[in-house]
Amino acid sequence: MLELLYSFRRVNLTFYQIFWKHADALETTWIQYLVLHTLREHPDIGLSELADLILMGNSATSGVVNRLVKAGLVERRRLQTDRRSIALRITEKGDELRQQTEQVSMGCLLPLLQIKQEDRSHLLATHQQIIQIFSQKGERESNYE
Repeated sequence: MLELLYSFRRVNLTFYQIFWKHADALETTWIQYLVLHTLREHPDIGLSELADLILMGNSATSGVVNRLVKAGLVERRRLQTDRRSIALRITEKGDELRQQTEQVSMGCLLPLLQIKQEDRSHLLATHQQIIQIFSQKGERESNYE
């Protein structure tokens, strides 16, 4: 079983190394790209919702958002419907960086097309099974606390 987890880690590290090598010129990180992409798909969301969508904690997400706001890539706005709530939105400059970074990331992922579609689908289905098994295990454990 340990080799399965080790394999996940190696794939993850390999992707990040390739991404960093190509995205370094853009002065962005994978997480920053993920935030920009998510805000493009879900404009005017709050920090907690963003954190949920990118699978990070609120504190870590807040730090990333703060850096993106300082760089002029994301803006905070008060919602007209609820003046107490702050919504996040990607700026035009942020969207330009997102597009450039997306081209880099797609270039990094293109070699994966060498894997047959059937094998990629099977891999994704297996990952979904693993997530479901761990989710059920977590639910059972939380019921005993």
